[in-house]
Amino acid sequence: MFSYQQIRSLNQLEMTVYKFIISHPNDVERLTIRQMAEKSHVSATTILRFLKKVGYSGFSEFKFALKQQRQQEAVQPKLQDLALIKQFFDQLSDHHFNDQIAHAASMVAAAKTTIFFGLGTSGSLAQYGGRLFANYGIYTLMISDPFRTPPVVEHDFYDSLLILLSVSGETEEVLRQARFYKENGANILAITADAYSTLAQLADFNIAYNIPQTQDVQGHLSTQLPVVFLLEQIAQHAYQEVAEHLVL
Repeated sequence: MFSYQQIRSLNQLEMTVYKFIISHPNDVERLTIRQMAEKSHVSATTILRFLKKVGYSGFSEFKFALKQQRQQEAVQPKLQDLALIKQFFDQLSDHHFNDQIAHAASMVAAAKTTIFFGLGTSGSLAQYGGRLFANYGIYTLMISDPFRTPPVVEHDFYDSLLILLSVSGETEEVLRQARFYKENGANILAITADAYSTLAQLADFNIAYNIPQTQDVQGHLSTQLPVVFLLEQIAQHAYQEVAEHLVL
């Protein structure tokens, strides 16, 4: 329903509208624009500006299109999940997306040590990333204890890169690691679902895959396929960059 180019053009408030629609499609069908503005904590003007950016002339036209999509999803229940994943992979033809991967890979190639950290599912993916990068000959470490007290003595991590994985970009333990390593000279690369999260703002560079967050009482249920793909792409590009320098 929304293309990558359209999503990339959104500002922070418009991104809030996008995430509300994707997360609450059934509610949106029943709401007036004023009710939706109240529930999503933005103005009606912001919603209209968002709709114009994604190709709709007004709220009624958008609700009709949304209803049609929902009817199609009722016949094919997995269509929405597949659409979100397809939306992510559509980025492969976009120069901006590939430039982001190339920049992240250059950060890895320039670092003497790459450190991974995440919590929960992101922690498991951080372990996967560490093993993957090591398989490419990149020296990596893994922070396994999120509650470990930072060293009292200052350290110089100027030649280190901390890669932080977080769906929300708001987990306090992750932010604590980001602040500590940044204050001690490390570069920070974040991979999050939210380009406007606190972690994204703290990081030297952030790649946001912009898939709405889904969670229950036990934690996040958002698909992590984009994270696996990004880690593999960054590792491959970093390896190629290092290999080219060795040849030279």
